[in-house]
Amino acid sequence: MTETPSVSRRRLLAAGGVGLGLAAAGCMAPGSERRATAFLQLSEDAQAELQTQNQRLRQELQNGSISRQEAGQQVSELRGELTDELVDSATTEAESLGLTVEDSITPPSGSPLLLVSGSESALLDYMNVDMVTGLTSPDQFEELQQQRAQAANQTTQPTG
Repeated sequence: MTETPSVSRRRLLAAGGVGLGLAAAGCMAPGSERRATAFLQLSEDAQAELQTQNQRLRQELQNGSISRQEAGQQVSELRGELTDELVDSATTEAESLGLTVEDSITPPSGSPLLLVSGSESALLDYMNVDMVTGLTSPDQFEELQQQRAQAANQTTQPTG
């Protein structure tokens, strides 16, 4: 008798969920290359570093040793550095899996997104990377890009 390989129900549902998620996101359209929007998240260490910095700056602000503007600037700088490191790490991980990072965008009050392309299996593997919180349709990336372009146009146009 041949034995049937045993697969746990949880593992089967997880694999099915990932496949259905990618299919629903339009990542499994016909063709060899797939495109997807990857949502990124700072590591717990980076989040802790940011929180520690915020607490330190609050103390300095209360003591009067720093202005609100200086505190805000320091927090923005640290957040920018951590976000840049996150995008660099996520890009390196994507490329190591054979994915191409076509573009990246960081919303003003959100986590960065990458527009990635590659094989289905590489996209599935990329979902297992700690800093990647999810994949969705490439349309979402393009919509956000258009919104940012429109916002930039509105701020540069003179009123009156």
